[in-house]
Amino acid sequence: MGPRGRTDEVCRMSLFALPCTEDGGHMAAILNVDKLAFSYGKTPVWEDISFSLGEGDIAFLVGRNGSGKSTLLKCLAGWIAPTAGKICFAGEGIRCARTFVSDVPSFYDDLTAREHVQLLLRAGKMEDRLSRAQDLLAEFGLGRALDQYPSSYSRGMRLKLALSLAFVMRPKLLLLDEPYGPLDAEASAVLDREVTSLTVRGSSVLVSCHAHASDLVPNFTLALRDGALSYA
Repeated sequence: MGPRGRTDEVCRMSLFALPCTEDGGHMAAILNVDKLAFSYGKTPVWEDISFSLGEGDIAFLVGRNGSGKSTLLKCLAGWIAPTAGKICFAGEGIRCARTFVSDVPSFYDDLTAREHVQLLLRAGKMEDRLSRAQDLLAEFGLGRALDQYPSSYSRGMRLKLALSLAFVMRPKLLLLDEPYGPLDAEASAVLDREVTSLTVRGSSVLVSCHAHASDLVPNFTLALRDGALSYA
């Protein structure tokens, strides 16, 4: 069966949104990661990872290819389960969401870009954000390509569509995996501006990237190296 009418399947896209877990206590951080570990079989990728993201934080995640940056983001997004440790999300009495944009976004084969937007807004009961979604798509340069299928898009265009969908959701935690590589200079500037705007609203953003790839000034930088995480 195709995805039309199956709004519950929207999470199959590279955008993954879930309500945060709350333990009833007061936690200043939106995200708390405690002694997280991940292994492929008996081969550890990284271990004993702990850090926090507070409201309005922008953090860079850096490391060599193969260091496990994407794996960490997928664990935080709920795509895969860590081998050990805890991931806690605090909303201080509200519902918050985590949204993940992977480095290679995937979309439904039989939906146009415009239909993806309509599906997401309908699924999230966010129809009042249609104008905002249209503005984002125009700013990322997709205004004339909305009736095309994302399968016909370049990698950069697919990423722009995924980013537009992510920002219209206004998540409390946004996870971005190497977003700057496929983007042109104009789109990179839009991304910087939207990340800043989101954090001004109190959200947190974790960006896997090379430190020189963005004009953003992070609150801190996390470095994955030799299976361990440190503040760079």
